[in-house]
Amino acid sequence: MFTRMSRIPGFSPEEVVRLSKTLVKTFCAAWLGLAFTACDTTEQQQVDADDVMTLSAKDGSDIQQALGSLPSATVLGVHEKDAVPFMIKGQLGTSNGSAVGLAVVDAKAAVQTALSQIAPVFRLRADDLVVKRVSQDEMGHQHIRLAQTKNGLPVINGELILHVDKAGNVYAANGDARDDQGAVTQLKLVKAKVSAEAAAVAASDSTEGLNKSAKAERLVYVRDTNENLVLAHEVRVTGARLDGIPVEDLVYVNANNGTVALRAPKVYTALNRAVYSANNGTSLPGTLKRSEGGAAANDTHVDQNYTRLGKTYECYSVNFGRDSYNGSGAQLKSTVHYSSNYVNAYWNSSQMVYGDGNGTDSTMLGLDADVTTHELTHAVTEYESNLTYSGESGGLNESMSDIFGAYCESWEASTTNGGTWPTTADIWMVGEDIWTPGTPNDALRYMDDPAKDGASKDLWTSSAGSVDVHYSSGISNLAFALLSKGGTHPRGKTTVSVTGIGVQKAGAIFYKANKDLMTASTTFNQAKTYTEQAADALGYTAEKASVTAAWQAVGVGGGTTPPPSCTSTIVLSNGVAATNVGATAGNFSCTYTLTVPSGQTSLSFALSGGTGDGDMYVKFGTAPTTSVYDCRPYTSGNAETCNFTNPAAGTWYVKVNAYSDFSGASLKGTYSGGTTPPGDTLTNGVATAAYSGAASSQTCWTLTVPAGKSVVFAQAGGTGDADLYVRKGSAPTTTTYDCRPYLSGNNESCSFAAGTASVQYYACSRGYSAYTGVTMKGTY
Repeated sequence: MFTRMSRIPGFSPEEVVRLSKTLVKTFCAAWLGLAFTACDTTEQQQVDADDVMTLSAKDGSDIQQALGSLPSATVLGVHEKDAVPFMIKGQLGTSNGSAVGLAVVDAKAAVQTALSQIAPVFRLRADDLVVKRVSQDEMGHQHIRLAQTKNGLPVINGELILHVDKAGNVYAANGDARDDQGAVTQLKLVKAKVSAEAAAVAASDSTEGLNKSAKAERLVYVRDTNENLVLAHEVRVTGARLDGIPVEDLVYVNANNGTVALRAPKVYTALNRAVYSANNGTSLPGTLKRSEGGAAANDTHVDQNYTRLGKTYECYSVNFGRDSYNGSGAQLKSTVHYSSNYVNAYWNSSQMVYGDGNGTDSTMLGLDADVTTHELTHAVTEYESNLTYSGESGGLNESMSDIFGAYCESWEASTTNGGTWPTTADIWMVGEDIWTPGTPNDALRYMDDPAKDGASKDLWTSSAGSVDVHYSSGISNLAFALLSKGGTHPRGKTTVSVTGIGVQKAGAIFYKANKDLMTASTTFNQAKTYTEQAADALGYTAEKASVTAAWQAVGVGGGTTPPPSCTSTIVLSNGVAATNVGATAGNFSCTYTLTVPSGQTSLSFALSGGTGDGDMYVKFGTAPTTSVYDCRPYTSGNAETCNFTNPAAGTWYVKVNAYSDFSGASLKGTYSGGTTPPGDTLTNGVATAAYSGAASSQTCWTLTVPAGKSVVFAQAGGTGDADLYVRKGSAPTTTTYDCRPYLSGNNESCSFAAGTASVQYYACSRGYSAYTGVTMKGTY
């Protein structure tokens, strides 16, 4: 919706999924209708009472086992409540030929083998999923959208997308389709406790407006505001708001308690063309004034809107090869002169509608390029991701329309100025051509400084989903503006600096995410992952870091202590833990190495502490990958151990992959059973050869000091900042030591008085920051 609301005060391996029989499905599916119609299920759904499905829900072992059964899989993100993945990537299987152009049954058959292994990762069975749509992108990759069912009923917004390359390899799967965690569930009679009539009343009573009509259309499953999957009545409520905007909401009423679980408005308030006039009435579409190729109507609003529709069509066609909003040449129908003094515009799932404004708050809304592209993009979004127009997905929906208003404006300007896509101030002003005509340089929204309008949000918080979609849209609007032109948060709310990549590339990334990756209930955090993956898919390898930074700059995916820089391998010292190990979901930590001398009888690597979920991978001789390793415990959380007997002498490599974001963990490698390697032993009064280390790495030396001798340990030389830690009898840690000068630079020393017995000292250099050329000497 193009609205002025910013100016108005309103989740044991033995418990893994098992099925005793094939679940009876009794649904009907429409190929492109995007909706499932249950067969005779208005009040109840009969299911075989002997069908039992058991889920492991305590520790996620079912998900871990499912992931382990795939050839290779990396989790790029998980749902916060139940830790079920929302996207995985890797070698997930193969398809049996192309699914493009096939009937739904045949399309599913093409990916059935891979789907049967992928579905359990999302706590689903392949039989729970029905092909909804298959598309093919500019690289020849197929994107197969499947809709989730449960007990034969559709699951609203439950969608899983399989991504298949030209060779038929399934390389990714994402979406919000998943079944709830829980104990054993008896699949028997599913019956609504609340009647359809009562649900219609509840839906109507919860909807603001006049002349309302409500009808319960079918039983479905839907996730409520607490992310619980509940049985619900889908009720369609129609009417009109007090400001004249039509009401057409799908209201999902919990069939057990009568509360509203979810609301999905279908009126989105702010080449084959047809422009109508409502003649200042509210009947749609009104009187046809100008059709494709027709002569000018000598009506400014009609003719200018006709031109604006053409430019928006051209923008999508030239840049994305898209033929109208549905990709299949649908007529662009709009109505101008709607109502009287009407200050708004909207898309109602079939056409665009524009008011004439009141001359004070706005002039004729159909004259503005931003407004026209904004409303038409609502149509594009409806035909692609179908982002639900409420909660965080609603903010993203509204933002997509603002984003492509700016994108098309910058593109249009590039056609007349030598191909340069501008990022000047007016590009980021929404509706500046028609808003408050008496106030120069005013706009409805400001994408590069959302808070400037007095209401829009410019930083993500946990309450973002409860904010009006026109206000929460500011979060992703600012992310897009920063991604395009670069910079930092306009009000200093974060310190992340973003390197701009230009409007053209930024728009291509958001378009691909909306078309091929996002689903109806996508959140801001998921949008971050999907735009990052879209950048990868488009070959924008260098630009991906900017995508990440742009979201972090608006509070999405940021806020944790960053892991150490991975410009070089971090060398572990025997028995000494490396700290601050971390990575973001789907990524590896730094590479850690431990050189094990010959003659050792045992070797152990231990990951511990911190927050999140990291998975440790260990391999001898070369760095491990998600598919090549010598040890991978693959458990929940960060408590993981790899043990080896009589380990090979040489370099062992350790990397930690983020199943979900993790940080603050410790990693320690310990070998024993042999002798202390000579290279780690100090010679009295002789400085070591120069050595280097990364931030948080630790290099240790030992020196045995005879009884009756005092000793001085001196760390010196080089560049950077290494801190000296010394401890008697065992290696020091950051919290346990006998001496730590803790000075700036590398020149530090520790002195100890003579003792009555010989003492083995451990002297370690720990990188406060990266350092080079340091020497260690112990003198007694």
